[in-house]
Amino acid sequence: MLGKSKLIYGSMGLGGGWNETKVSDEAIVKAEQAFITAIDCGITFFDFADIYSSGKSEKVFGEVIKKHPDIREKVKIQSKAGIILPDEEGINQFDFSTSHLIKTVEKSLENLGVSMLDSLLLHRPDPLMNPKELKDAFDYLFENKMIAQMGVSNMNQYQIHFIEKATGRKVKANQLEISLLQLDWLDGTIGVNNDEGFKSTMTPGLMEYMMMNDIEIQAWSPMARGLFSGKELGEKPNEIIVKTRNYVEKLAQEKETTLEAIVLAFIMKHPGGIRPVIGTTRPDRIKASVEAEKITLSRKEWYKLYILSRGERLP
Repeated sequence: MLGKSKLIYGSMGLGGGWNETKVSDEAIVKAEQAFITAIDCGITFFDFADIYSSGKSEKVFGEVIKKHPDIREKVKIQSKAGIILPDEEGINQFDFSTSHLIKTVEKSLENLGVSMLDSLLLHRPDPLMNPKELKDAFDYLFENKMIAQMGVSNMNQYQIHFIEKATGRKVKANQLEISLLQLDWLDGTIGVNNDEGFKSTMTPGLMEYMMMNDIEIQAWSPMARGLFSGKELGEKPNEIIVKTRNYVEKLAQEKETTLEAIVLAFIMKHPGGIRPVIGTTRPDRIKASVEAEKITLSRKEWYKLYILSRGERLP
C-alpha cells in the first residue's frame, strides 16, 4: 500500500454511460477531479474492471495519466476480467478461458495507458473454468509481466482453493459485497448451530478462511448506494433502514464526523482488515469517506449498528 489510506477508489461510476461508445471531455474532467481528490486524500489504490462503463472507466484514467504522467508512480492499479456483457440476444457470460483473459488484460493495459496491472481479479466464478486454461492464462500474464498479483471477486473459499491449486499461485485478494445493507459477511459467521446461516449467501467460514490465509478482503458497494448517508429514501422508506440511518446520524453528530465515516468505520472495525472500495464520483464525498480512518466505534456501538441493520436481535 503506497498511501496512508486503507480505502480503495472504485471507478465504476466514471467514464460516462454504459451505452455510449466514446469518452467525452466532460467524463475526463469528472474522472480527473475524482482521481486527484482521492490521491490528495491519501487513497492510492484504484479499482477498475474491463466492463465498467463498457471499458470507458479505464479509458478516462488513461486520459488523465496523459495529462498527469506522475500519477502512475503514486498509485496501484487493479482491474478485473471474466465477465462478458449481454449480447444482442441478451446472453451474458463468464469466461475464464486462456484467450479471453489474456485479450482482456491486453485491452485493459491499452485503455489504462500502463504496462502492468498491480492486481488482476477474476470477476465472478465461471462454472466452465478449466484448470489447464487458468494455469496457461496466469503463466502467460505473470511471465510477460502484465500483472503483479492475482485475486478474485465474489468467490468462496472452495473456489479460491480450486484456482490456487489449478494455477500454482497465491490468491491475494477477494472482493465481496459488504455493507450495512448486505450483511451476509456477518450473518454467515453467526449462523452456526442456528438457522441464521441459511440466510447468508456466503459460505460459512469464508471470512475466517481469508483471515487465516492472508487474503485481503475488499468490500464493494460499502456505502450501500448512500442509503445510510444522505440518499433520499422516498415516501415509504424501509423502517429498518430508517432506524439504522438515524443511529448513524446520531453517532456522526456525537463523534463530530461524517455519515460516510460511520458507515465505513462499521466495516473497517472487523478484524479482517477489510478495505472498502468507495465509488462516489463527488470530491466532497471522497473527502467525507476518508474521515472513517479517524473513527473508532465501541463494541456496543458496532453491535447496535449490526442489530439495527438486521432488524432483529442476534440468535
